[in-house]
Amino acid sequence: MPSHLKELWEEWELRALVLLSLTIQVLLIILGRHRKYRSDWWLKALVWSCYFSADAVALLTLGKIATWLKQMRHLGATAEGLDPNAQMTAFWAPFLLLHLGGPDTITAYALEDNELWVSHLLGLLIQTAGTPFIFFQALTGSNDLLVLSLLMTASGIIKYGERVYVLWAASSEQFRDSIPDPPLHYSKILEECKLKEAEGYEVTPYEVIEVLGVEAEYNLKADRYLLSSDGDLSPEEMRKRNRAELAIAKDLIDIFQRLFADLVLSFQDRDGSRSILMDKHFHLVFRVIEIELGLMYDFLYTKVMAILNPWGFTLRVGSILLTSMVLLLFSLSNKDKYSKFNIYVTFLLLWFAIFLEIYALFVLLFSDKAACWLNDNRPNILNFVERLQPLKDRRRWSGSVAQYNLLSFALKEKHPAFHQILELLHVDQRVLKFLYKGDVKVSDFIKKRLIEHFKSLSTSEKEVQSIRTYPGYLIFEKHELLEEFKWSIELEFDQSVHVWHIATEVLCQAEDLADDANMSEQLSGYMLALPEDANMSKQLSRYMLYLLVVHPFLLPVGVGRVRFRDIYVEAMSLFNNNRVSIQKTRAAVESECNIGKACKVLRDNVHEELAPLMPKGDSKFSLYQGCRLASQLREKRYQQMKWDIVSSVWVEMLVYAAAKCKGVQHARQLRRGGEFLTHVWLLMAHFGLTDHFQIPHAPAIAELLMKQD
Repeated sequence: MPSHLKELWEEWELRALVLLSLTIQVLLIILGRHRKYRSDWWLKALVWSCYFSADAVALLTLGKIATWLKQMRHLGATAEGLDPNAQMTAFWAPFLLLHLGGPDTITAYALEDNELWVSHLLGLLIQTAGTPFIFFQALTGSNDLLVLSLLMTASGIIKYGERVYVLWAASSEQFRDSIPDPPLHYSKILEECKLKEAEGYEVTPYEVIEVLGVEAEYNLKADRYLLSSDGDLSPEEMRKRNRAELAIAKDLIDIFQRLFADLVLSFQDRDGSRSILMDKHFHLVFRVIEIELGLMYDFLYTKVMAILNPWGFTLRVGSILLTSMVLLLFSLSNKDKYSKFNIYVTFLLLWFAIFLEIYALFVLLFSDKAACWLNDNRPNILNFVERLQPLKDRRRWSGSVAQYNLLSFALKEKHPAFHQILELLHVDQRVLKFLYKGDVKVSDFIKKRLIEHFKSLSTSEKEVQSIRTYPGYLIFEKHELLEEFKWSIELEFDQSVHVWHIATEVLCQAEDLADDANMSEQLSGYMLALPEDANMSKQLSRYMLYLLVVHPFLLPVGVGRVRFRDIYVEAMSLFNNNRVSIQKTRAAVESECNIGKACKVLRDNVHEELAPLMPKGDSKFSLYQGCRLASQLREKRYQQMKWDIVSSVWVEMLVYAAAKCKGVQHARQLRRGGEFLTHVWLLMAHFGLTDHFQIPHAPAIAELLMKQD
């Protein structure tokens, strides 16, 4: 390196590292909260890189400062200490301790980071001792920066201590220990009956349902605004409904947080939640689930719980006051002896430290956790907050489901020109996952169908047990078609998903489409005429395939990834042999046009009569069985019920998959914008449709009707 560039780098190295650490903190606190309701890959990549580089950059900078000060001391120091600019550099060390405290909006990138609270505690102890050591080397007792450094160190200790506390509280062991056991209620009904009978009363006992921890004003009173759709409510009724949703979610998550620690619940909890949600409108039910999962995200991945308590809020205000005092004192101090650039860097550190603290409190004020507290204690303040941002407009998850299409993979619609290079580097599969992933909003039709499905299951214990056998049983039993179609649902779960996915894609295409220039126009018109349950089937089909390929650990155990690769390679070979021409584009209609062509090739070249002869391990098995299933459903006798069957099978598959996934896996998905599967799982738990209810009923709670003889 040329000497002048080397001198420039030595002069700016520490400044650049300090500013880099500050930039990372700004990015984390602003982008950290967005991952709660966004699933963009670039956001994940940026937050991931910032999170895992933040501590490394801060520690590297502290080490550089200590090394540089040691070198300066070897070069010689005056009676008043080191050079003023070296003293200013030492003053930056407490700010790095502040950065190690991390932003409030993201204390843990993944659930496993909470388990590292011991290492962060050790880091707090070491840095608390090491930071004063750095500036005591450079500053003299009479130096103004010494007092300012001590004040900033106190602020940094508060921030770092908050981080250690929330990581400890959200760690798996502490989280499980912090959840109280279900209360045991010992009824004395028999003794009281005997006592009243002995006193001459005629006693008539009857059982009642006890709803624990739920405000009757919101949950037991069937007000119109709890039962109506959003469009039927006035602004005032909508405001009451928002408060009701908040109160219901708070009461329910206090009980159902046990699910995320894989703990069991009592049947009394099931009866209570079911009675609350059973008669409510599906809009309200799903928003309650969103609020509950949002509260769990804040607990597991942010500092909300460390601040929303008297001690935490007091310490946070104290930290802001300390930083503000340092800014004021530094502004009034004599700065003539310091470098102009060092002064600028110091002001940036101070101003951004205060800005980030205030921004974090502002974000906290608009969190659901704060809204719950304000609703119980300061409703007037919540009224003011709602004027700025209504509760119904808050984004709590992405609201979308990812989509994968096996035929799109096989057609190589989005294969990049440099795909062969990616294959050589063994990263082609990862790249293709990003390229072929789509997203669609979860429709009200899907939500309504799920609620109807759960309400129907809640009425029959036999049906509840059936979802634990194999999906599709209920709808085929309803239409008395179990013998005809049981072959398609008694497969392994991943094979069943593949077969039904191919059948759904074939059925969603118009059978009379010709392979000509007008196909795009014809297909567009056909898609507009597609029934709602057909659109729902296609979306759930592609969503389940996405889970099978990208998040197989959320689904029952299988070899879905391997089979998916084998199937689309087999389909690719089939399309190549038949010279299917495609249009490489992201346009939705033209992409569906390509799928239509592929489905036509499948119908023309796959002989359904050979499907029963295919062994399950054959790579062509799912292709042949999917075409066989589509052909069977296209028969005239099934035309009226075809889409009811297909959509219901996909609902049952979604429900089956959600019930089989553990709570800790669902908790991990909260940081990725939330999975719809997690919402379905928590909703199932509220309706008592999971295996978590193992604690038997407490003795019956009863009322006694008494009259004297």
